[in-house]
Amino acid sequence: MRKITASYIISNAGVPLKNGILILDDDNFIIDLIDRKGSVKEIQNLEYYSGVIVPGFVDVFTFLSWPNMITPQVDCKDMSGLKLGESGDIKSIQRAINHLEAYGTKGAADFFSIQQSEDLKTNSKISFKDIRDSSDRYLDEMGFPNFILGRLFTNNISLDKAFCIGTGSLSSHSKLSVFDELKLIQNLNCNLNLEQLIKWACLNGANVLGFDQLGSFKAGKKPGVNLITNIDYDRFCLKADSKLKVLV
Repeated sequence: MRKITASYIISNAGVPLKNGILILDDDNFIIDLIDRKGSVKEIQNLEYYSGVIVPGFVDVFTFLSWPNMITPQVDCKDMSGLKLGESGDIKSIQRAINHLEAYGTKGAADFFSIQQSEDLKTNSKISFKDIRDSSDRYLDEMGFPNFILGRLFTNNISLDKAFCIGTGSLSSHSKLSVFDELKLIQNLNCNLNLEQLIKWACLNGANVLGFDQLGSFKAGKKPGVNLITNIDYDRFCLKADSKLKVLV
């Protein structure tokens, strides 16, 4: 069992908790989330972190099998003319999975996945949803483009929309990091607070992809745990030098 606390916990199941405690069992399932009303009283075996604890991220838009073929000119809803190139080998797919794991992603959609990637995805720490022949329907159901690829994001947005966060491929990004997308979005719109961004990055994606175990800190779930440091606490938002650490 682990007891973890931080300056704040964003659970996606209520308001952010100041000095709250997240309790995990030995398999990293959530046992409880305790609101200490800001108390900093010492508790035995309590891990303390300076920063904000959030659930693992959910990436709704990845291309593991085509890391070098996506370009800004490609229409995401018309991939019929694209072919798996030399880069779509096992090593490239594994590298993409490694990126997702290293940057705190616990669930992801893999567009146009190939059979060769199945064992790699099964053996990873990430829950994947394969999007093969249903890509157009999937995008329409999400309210395309109501998911956000950071490189396509503008600051003219409506906060009442159920946005999700996506990255893409290793051709469009140097690394597949939802956290980097959040920092880019924050830079483009300083009025967004961290609680809103984490909802987009975790809960909304989990709901869209049907990952019941991910997205929020609720008893019985296994969402993973990320720690974000170097926060602007006055505005409760990310800074250019905010850092990410994967705890679980």
